[in-house]
Amino acid sequence: MKYRALTAFDLDNTLLNDEKKIPAETVAALQRLRANGVLPVIATGRDRFEIADIIAAGQFDAIVSANGADVYAEGRQLHTTWLPAATVQKLAAWADDRDVCVAFSNHVGVGMNRINDVVTTNYRKIRKPAPPVDPHFYHSQDVTKGLLFLADNDAGHRLETIVRAQFPTLTFYRNSIYCLDVAPKGTTKASGLNALRTGLHLDTAPIFAFGDGNNDVPMLSAADYGIAMGNAVPAARAEADYVTDRYDQHGIVNALAHFGLLAPAQ
Repeated sequence: MKYRALTAFDLDNTLLNDEKKIPAETVAALQRLRANGVLPVIATGRDRFEIADIIAAGQFDAIVSANGADVYAEGRQLHTTWLPAATVQKLAAWADDRDVCVAFSNHVGVGMNRINDVVTTNYRKIRKPAPPVDPHFYHSQDVTKGLLFLADNDAGHRLETIVRAQFPTLTFYRNSIYCLDVAPKGTTKASGLNALRTGLHLDTAPIFAFGDGNNDVPMLSAADYGIAMGNAVPAARAEADYVTDRYDQHGIVNALAHFGLLAPAQ
């Protein structure tokens, strides 16, 4: 199908409600988008294997995951950016030397070096089980993403400053008060969406991007229409072309209506 536009949705505090589900009104809006020739896309920092229930609930057929490192659509892999193996090994050693929890993952699985209270609290908050402890996961598989568990406190900030300085070929996004996403330098949701648009031969189709977090900033800046949720962090709001209502106050549906995407194409 030749789509006239793409709509890219972050998940937590954007597309999903507090129960980590897609609200019924948003599911209906996704169906209307498709009927109107608009392609709904998930654009998330999470890995594809983690969100199978969300993909099914929203009937998504285009997914930009792992902060743009994994791009999949219409049943085929369109793009993958792997974390360099040598860098992964060095980051794992850095974390082990400081008793920091780190996980490495790809589209099929994840392994952690250890689990502590920070990890347990993080996954309880997002209503997911903590990853399995498998410190050798990255030895047997290429990986697209890391998660570095550094709490948003003085001790965590000191270590965050150090790791950012010591690993300049990586990008670190603070995605919560518990951890940092780790991505290859230059790999963002924006680069993933560009790969998706090129792979589907939709180069002239505008992108309407929705997000709220630090890892959404490049996507909101690069999109034809960047839409920040009312609950977005200041950096995301600053890059947006439009600020809609909060995720729990009909923000998605209201913005889609504002831009005329729920109405049939003329």
